[in-house]
Amino acid sequence: MSVTLRSLLTLGLSAAIILPLTVLAADPEDAIDYRQSALRVLAWQLGPMGDMAQGDIDYDEELFATRTANLAAAANLPWEGFMEGTLQGDDHGAETDALAKIGDDWDGFREKQETFQQEAATLAQLVSNGEEFNVLRRQVGAVANSCKGCHDDFRAD
Repeated sequence: MSVTLRSLLTLGLSAAIILPLTVLAADPEDAIDYRQSALRVLAWQLGPMGDMAQGDIDYDEELFATRTANLAAAANLPWEGFMEGTLQGDDHGAETDALAKIGDDWDGFREKQETFQQEAATLAQLVSNGEEFNVLRRQVGAVANSCKGCHDDFRAD
């Protein structure tokens, strides 16, 4: 194995070990701020697509494609900010709507995340395939429903 390849593998393994430790060591208020910001990014991307799907604004193919790609690219971002010590009632002093129920059902919460990520990826694939707007509209609904499903179960009103 070449020195360069060995160095890259060592660096990659080191990063793979250090990154989770860094995330686990994050200040709860920073983690909450991070995830709330990431969720706002997702809402920023989805909002105009929802408006187009509902006919509230005219369909703009280029804008829709850009928002779809951005949504799919950012779909995995917020989730690392949900960790023990960052939920309601965890005495962190930060304001959050993330229910403590998440901590009791990490698997169910992860399932909701994965559903959202899959729906966003499916929307991006449909756009990439050049599907007609009616198909895209239905998929925007599926993405929005995946958001709602998580909010219904794991977010305070």
